[in-house]
Amino acid sequence: MILLLSRDNALTQKIQGHLNLEGFVVEPTSSFQEALTRLYQQRTYESILVDFLYDQDNIFEVFRKLKRDPQCQYIPLICIIPKNHLAQQLIAFEMGVDDFISREFSIFELQLKVRSIQRLIHLQKALKEKDIQIENFRNITRIIGTLNHYINNALTPLYALAQVSRPDNPQDAERLKKLTEHTTLFISKVLKTLRTMTQQGELRITQNGVYRDIMFDIEVELQRLMEENLDAG
Repeated sequence: MILLLSRDNALTQKIQGHLNLEGFVVEPTSSFQEALTRLYQQRTYESILVDFLYDQDNIFEVFRKLKRDPQCQYIPLICIIPKNHLAQQLIAFEMGVDDFISREFSIFELQLKVRSIQRLIHLQKALKEKDIQIENFRNITRIIGTLNHYINNALTPLYALAQVSRPDNPQDAERLKKLTEHTTLFISKVLKTLRTMTQQGELRITQNGVYRDIMFDIEVELQRLMEENLDAG
């Protein structure tokens, strides 16, 4: 979806007609405030077209506000500008305009320009998704390492007790049995935690602080297991 800011009805109809044929949805507006409202309410615009002649006295302020607004600063901004406005084009670029279309554009120029912008948008989205996947795998490695550390810490007291216990001593056997049960339950909880981070066959990081809460719970359980072992000793 494309947002068009212009007061020129003929220009608006020309752009809509050309781009609609290519399958693009163009939503025009002649009000800057309405444009901002739409950007905040819909959040589905993939590019913004602004007619340089929309407000020649304040057009650079329009560009500046759009590019400094967190909601729309990353949406490609294309300026429709007369060919002989080279100095103004340079200033507009400094204000954050990403690309330009001559006001005397042909249908092919307009379509190619918008398609190029769309291709860049899809590429940016793909790269962003790839970066998220890479960060998730890094987090997964850290999580598995941490869980492995917890399991090893839980097994250490059990292994030590098994080494010193005497098979013919009922008290040693009972202590070993009790610690084995507690250790098994703890390891089961650790593995269950790992399972909650597995969805549809893919390891994924639990969000909204749940990951930290789960790890904190495991640490508490491990500490309790260690204290029970000491008390039993």
